[in-house]
Amino acid sequence: MIRAYLRASTNDQDSSRAKNELREFVKVRNLQIASFYQENISGTAIERPKLDQLIEDSEDGDVLLIEKMDRLTRLPFQTWETLKSRIKAKGLSIVVVDQSMTHQTLVDSDESVSAIQQALTNFMLDLGAAMARDDYETRQKRAQQGIAKAKKEGRYKGRPINVETAQKCRAVKLLVADGETISAACKSQDVGRATYYKYLQDKSY
Repeated sequence: MIRAYLRASTNDQDSSRAKNELREFVKVRNLQIASFYQENISGTAIERPKLDQLIEDSEDGDVLLIEKMDRLTRLPFQTWETLKSRIKAKGLSIVVVDQSMTHQTLVDSDESVSAIQQALTNFMLDLGAAMARDDYETRQKRAQQGIAKAKKEGRYKGRPINVETAQKCRAVKLLVADGETISAACKSQDVGRATYYKYLQDKSY
């Protein structure tokens, strides 16, 4: 059985984006995807409910199909090794659409795949996992550098206040105008004092 895993990092992103691509990938090989496991969660997260469910549902000989390696992992290498061991222990084979070396699993049985080919496939998966992690760390480093530069230039305001929090801050402001202390007003609306002060300084509100 082919089990497809779809992941996006945040709720603002579409985790189903690659669904049609995965369907077409197996269709040209006269195969079908038995089930999709879809979630919005970081690839650096160790606990992923839908991925855990996929592994739990799987049986020896099943296929874990993904679009790219970074959909499966952005984990540090040792943590990736642990995840990979769990996947292998269930008898799952990983097939990555953009890694042709992994496609042979869909046409050959494990017995017919040579030891050399299996070693090469494993190497490519590890390389893909390492590159996905490196890309994540590079993005994080650039973000921190950008924040540091913005702070130095006095342009950094931190994360914007969301609409719900802004509404709470408005309520705090009204309470304070009616004579309530800032501490008591913030506590009543479940808003931190720092967030309230940030709200007062933000001209967009």
